Amino acid sequence: MGESFQLFNLQTMSGVFPGTRTLIYQRVRIRPLNEPASAAGNQPPVTQSWARLLWYSDPPACVVELNNGPLLRIPDPEGSDLGPRLQAGLAATGWELLTCGACAFWQPLTATADGLALGRCTWHDRTADASIYEPTADRDVYSLDALAMQSLLALDCPHWQKGQTPVHAPVQAPERTSAPAEQPHAAPAIARRAERENDERWSWWGRLRRSWRSRQGEAESPAPARWEDKIVERSGVGAGTEPCFACQGRIANLGALAVASDENDKQTFSVWRCRVCCTYYLNDWIDRWERTDSLETEETYYRLAPHEALAILAVIDGVVHADHPARRHERNAQRLWMQQFLAGRTRLSHQIKQGR
Repeated sequence: MGESFQLFNLQTMSGVFPGTRTLIYQRVRIRPLNEPASAAGNQPPVTQSWARLLWYSDPPACVVELNNGPLLRIPDPEGSDLGPRLQAGLAATGWELLTCGACAFWQPLTATADGLALGRCTWHDRTADASIYEPTADRDVYSLDALAMQSLLALDCPHWQKGQTPVHAPVQAPERTSAPAEQPHAAPAIARRAERENDERWSWWGRLRRSWRSRQGEAESPAPARWEDKIVERSGVGAGTEPCFACQGRIANLGALAVASDENDKQTFSVWRCRVCCTYYLNDWIDRWERTDSLETEETYYRLAPHEALAILAVIDGVVHADHPARRHERNAQRLWMQQFLAGRTRLSHQIKQGR
């Protein structure tokens, strides 16, 4: 569905592409507003294009670029009405915005680290992994909502549905009274494993907690009551992150599952989340060098709805040392589950590289 977006330029063998951009930007997908329905009748139109939103400060403006040419300019873009203004402006040029903010499942709450509106994705599929949605004595069915946040301009997912058509009425931009992190519904920060380990090992409070647990006869790292409390960024403070497809932020690894592919290569499924726009991704990485000695790797990215990402993380949490490839041949059931999940799913990006 639509065109694939590549973060790596195979012609220059780098992440550099022609053209310029501002320091703050977003990539969004748009489609023709009056495009006829697909032949299947119940499927959304398939023609999509990538556009860029460039943010200028002098004078303040948000410029939408399509094919490296200006399509729309929104002056003074700050304010809670940015989403309706953007949708109405694109509609006037014959395009429909495909982002979380234009989806019927998105409920706006507050602002992200880049000043855009942040909302909760209300889509969920209880059949994906029923165990993570079952209420128990220590689990509320809505306990995962804190991890379901998405930015106004986060990329559309396969479950995107057109929301109510906005009516553009210019409103005065609200005064900023506090930083986004201080607001009651700000995006929750996911703990970083390196920081957690350093705190336990080097800080005075960390050593005191370890000493107290040792005297109490408790385990060094007691298991949290809920699996979602175990979610940490596995990439540390900076190393190991990758550029986000949607914005200038970085995506960090939240969990990985190593399995044996159909050709007995090492295949790793991993869930990633952007630190700025909170977009979730699934990475499918196949390393063929052990079998072919050609240093060939195949990498595919998919866009995930928040609750899909959490369902996959719940499956990963049920496997001991899931990211270690030594026991990948024992995880055939998890591999089949992932293949069934991805069956018929549209790729966000797909590349085969020779060498690293």
